[in-house]
Amino acid sequence: MLSALMNLKILLPSQVFAEKTGVSRIVAETRGGSFGLLPNRLDCAAALDPGILIYETEKDGEVMVAV
Repeated sequence: MLSALMNLKILLPSQVFAEKTGVSRIVAETRGGSFGLLPNRLDCAAALDPGILIYETEKDGEVMVAV
């Protein structure tokens, strides 16, 4: 079975804001709606509109980041 966890890297124009491993889910909420990412999905990169980015790890629990 494939690993059921993801890696998340949040980039700013000038630096890496956060880099997390062991992420079990990611949800991006914006004015236009929300979308989620679960493990075993193809790699992707996305520029986000202002909103809330939620990710969950076993160590940190659910974390919300303002975008």
